[in-house]
Amino acid sequence: MRVPRAFLEEAKARCKPEAECAALLFGRGGDVLKWRWAEAEADKYSFRIGAEEVYRAVTDAEAEGLELIAIFHSHPVGSRPSSVDAKYMRLWPVAWIIMDASTGEARAWRLGPQGLEEIPIYPA
Repeated sequence: MRVPRAFLEEAKARCKPEAECAALLFGRGGDVLKWRWAEAEADKYSFRIGAEEVYRAVTDAEAEGLELIAIFHSHPVGSRPSSVDAKYMRLWPVAWIIMDASTGEARAWRLGPQGLEEIPIYPA
């Protein structure tokens, strides 16, 4: 998955260990071309993006010929999906990019038939 360096740098600056942050990433194929930071309800261990916000973001992107290709969020420590993430990965079968807010390390994941699969991130 190709992710713009600008997004990764913005995420490092924006996301802090005190509260998770989240974004919806749009593009074509495996290339992220646009992102929208979510006005998520968040605390140190969870985030929630409102249905209306997701709907608006997805319809705006579709009008530009883009599709939702990843959901990004941060964890205070670690970049592996939590059990809660895995539950929602079943509902949203796109890549999930998780950043360790304490180190800035970002990793991408997908829930496949054999369980969690890591997807390489190529900064673009």
